[in-house]
Amino acid sequence: PKSPREWKRPESQVLSSVVGGAESALVGDAAQTPLRADGGVQTIEFSFEAGKSPQGITFVFKDTSNSAWYKPDSGNFCVPVSEAGRAAMDSAGGKDHGEPSSGMVRTLSGTIIPPLEGADVAKQVFEAEKQGHVTLMHRYQAALRVLEQTPPGEAGINAITMVFIWLRFSQIRQLSWQRNYNTKPRELSAASENLNKAIAWRWKNAGSEEKELFRLMLGCIGRGGSGGDGQAIRDEILHIMHRHHLPETKGNFIEEWHQKLHNNSTPDDIAICMAFLAFLASNGNMAEFDRVLAENGLNRERLKTYERPITTAPCFYGDKKDGLINDFNNYLRILKNVHAGADLEKCVEVCRGFLDGHVNLLLESILRERSAHGDRVLAVIDSITEVRQLIGLKMSKEGDIVKLRDMLYLDIGLEAQMRLMAERSLGQLDRLNMESLTRSLALWISLTIENLIYSSSPGVGVLQGHPDSVSDEFKACLRDWAGLVEEAHKGYGPGFAVKAMAVVERMRRALASVVDKISTGMQKKAEYLGYGLCAVTPEKIPEKWSITLFSEELIRGGGCSFVLSTLLRKLDRALRAQGGGTRWQVISAGKPSGVVGELVEVRDLLSVQDVSYDKPTVLLASSVSGEEEVPPGVVGVITPDAPDVLAHISVRARNLKVFFATCFDSDEFESLSKFAGRRVTCSRSGDSVSVREAQTGEGEEAKEAQSAASQAPVKIELPPPAKFSNWCLPEKSIDPDRRPKIFGAKSTNIVKVRKQLPEWVQTPRSAVVPFGVFEKVLEAAENKAVATEYTALAKEAAALAKGTGEPHEVLRRLRETVLKLQAPKAMVDELRTALLDSGIIKQGELQGKEWDEAWHALKGVWASKWNDRAFYSCKKVAKHTTCSTDWRCSVVCLSFDIR
Repeated sequence: PKSPREWKRPESQVLSSVVGGAESALVGDAAQTPLRADGGVQTIEFSFEAGKSPQGITFVFKDTSNSAWYKPDSGNFCVPVSEAGRAAMDSAGGKDHGEPSSGMVRTLSGTIIPPLEGADVAKQVFEAEKQGHVTLMHRYQAALRVLEQTPPGEAGINAITMVFIWLRFSQIRQLSWQRNYNTKPRELSAASENLNKAIAWRWKNAGSEEKELFRLMLGCIGRGGSGGDGQAIRDEILHIMHRHHLPETKGNFIEEWHQKLHNNSTPDDIAICMAFLAFLASNGNMAEFDRVLAENGLNRERLKTYERPITTAPCFYGDKKDGLINDFNNYLRILKNVHAGADLEKCVEVCRGFLDGHVNLLLESILRERSAHGDRVLAVIDSITEVRQLIGLKMSKEGDIVKLRDMLYLDIGLEAQMRLMAERSLGQLDRLNMESLTRSLALWISLTIENLIYSSSPGVGVLQGHPDSVSDEFKACLRDWAGLVEEAHKGYGPGFAVKAMAVVERMRRALASVVDKISTGMQKKAEYLGYGLCAVTPEKIPEKWSITLFSEELIRGGGCSFVLSTLLRKLDRALRAQGGGTRWQVISAGKPSGVVGELVEVRDLLSVQDVSYDKPTVLLASSVSGEEEVPPGVVGVITPDAPDVLAHISVRARNLKVFFATCFDSDEFESLSKFAGRRVTCSRSGDSVSVREAQTGEGEEAKEAQSAASQAPVKIELPPPAKFSNWCLPEKSIDPDRRPKIFGAKSTNIVKVRKQLPEWVQTPRSAVVPFGVFEKVLEAAENKAVATEYTALAKEAAALAKGTGEPHEVLRRLRETVLKLQAPKAMVDELRTALLDSGIIKQGELQGKEWDEAWHALKGVWASKWNDRAFYSCKKVAKHTTCSTDWRCSVVCLSFDIR
């Protein structure tokens, strides 16, 4: 090839030079060759005769699990093989620079993030943001183009998410609002309107998950307009200056601001106008000017950074004060019309003409009482909730896109007002007595949950089902909660606190699922897009904090989720004080005298599954799922989570005499972090738990015993995997005494129990898919491709078990691969026959959809063996024991009962 990085079809001598005999598939001018796992690293090795090697090898990587391609920014990787090849590369200047144009993104610390779903959209974003001139107008126009190319439904969800993250970075000033370009306000206004109308149209025709994203997206941009208000931004500031004879000379605040507005008006101008109004109202108090700027994320240093900088402090004109306040209040409305889509006053003004009279009356009362305090706050929030319900119903039927957009902005503005009033009032609740506090919190939580429902499912009543929406669980909570609120009004009966705690716990889980959804759906994409933008923008933004805390800031800064979380914490404490439960639950008391160990804080128990502690350790784990193992060396676990007493971790803790307790009081749990790095003693103390610093010499015997135990050799003999015998056995063929065993204890125990019980005691009938069937299915001709993929991934997992690295992605891909298996016809026939013989199904059943569901469930059991707990358990076996069989054998064999 002319260039070291061009493609040329490899000759046969190159393909035959691959060490290990890996077969290559020729595709066009390229050969696809599988890599070989070697000690945790995948490799490919070539061996050439002297003088017969090519100049170099050009290549890229492909992930066969998702067909993702990995390559550098220059297009392809290239390794020189001969001196001539090295010289050719040098002359071509072939070094890669790490920009994200290839799909690979590098974090600030150098970690490479491979392409994610939605990377094609991210590439368009990188291209738009690295231009020499960028303004909000250009950004909105580019976002509109991306949305117009994005398909509806699930196929476009990743692209929509990327666009939202992009606009969110822009909204929080983590992307430049002006770079080397002057935008006329009317042009920005038109770009804003075109984009928000497109978003509203997509919202109208979207599913529930997309609706939430489009609603969030709409909150990131202004209302805009066809030009009237946009042009008025330029014109009206001049009219004000002329009416009041303000100097139009350099070195004057109003003139410098006028030049900035003429050059490029942005949402910052709203804050500047509000700050200037506060300055005028306070008779020229600069502290008020600075305060309002700070409340809106600005300061005077920021004003100096504009392309038309504002460097002069405002001047107070005492004789013009009232007139200026009147004119700039009007000017503020113009600025908000263009830049602040969800400003509540503007939203009410715009929507008043087409909303019902009752809704308009409620809106007027909300505006009048926005500053309410005490008991009136709940009344205002009740009105907000009612209005949101009514406009939600209207939005679901509205065909006019402009009206729909305006109602969406109104809904966002009402939600923001509700949150503002709630956060302002939360501190007052602490002054109430316990009974009044519980009653108030019960009402607050009802309204907050209802508002959460209207955010995710506008137009759907709280009693209506909406299976595609995350709000369904909140609706169920609200229905249960309504009965408890009514009971609280009549007086607290026996057991109220216990019943309320059950619903509170359900609410907490529902809220956690919403938070997890945002985190898993957005954080990785935010990091990919954020670090990619940081690489291409001249300003080197977004800043790191805005990338790493993207989802957390989104959760804490938007909607009612954070309000509900705070309310639940307060109510939890109040209910426990009234007998709804203790602050602690001891799942395993450990040793009678308690346990002694060094306190170590961890994010979650899963993150330390492969860690072995060389001295007694008490873990303070912020999250425990229940499926983890107790890491070696751990003598105690304290967590705010409450896994079931029969969860795996709970059973293991009791068996190992490990102290395991849940602390329901968040403040008390957080206070335990003061012991981090110190030796503590943990023990049960009545209904509570005592955690104190250990005295000198306390627990030394346990420390010495653990040290001796950790050095003792362990030998585990695992039996070889059972060979294939049958696809499926009916119950009559299940022999509990059969050797070697080809099925598990559940099947044999059911048979034993049935024989011992009288006939009137009914037990479930069973058939069994024996050990070895999974391997037989994998060998079937129709599963050849799946088997190849599975084997490669299993080897990769085995290498990780012997080395280092995160296994989660490999295990996930293994589970997904197992679910791709097709059932051999012989298996389907024999399984149906066995179920018929056992009396589990009737003739003609287990067909069509029923079979698909049963087959998926069986594959799900096979896939579930590749879980984190099994991986880390086997890794410990490989690390700490002498094992007589291959690592994979302990997880490959399983039984499955169909009842």
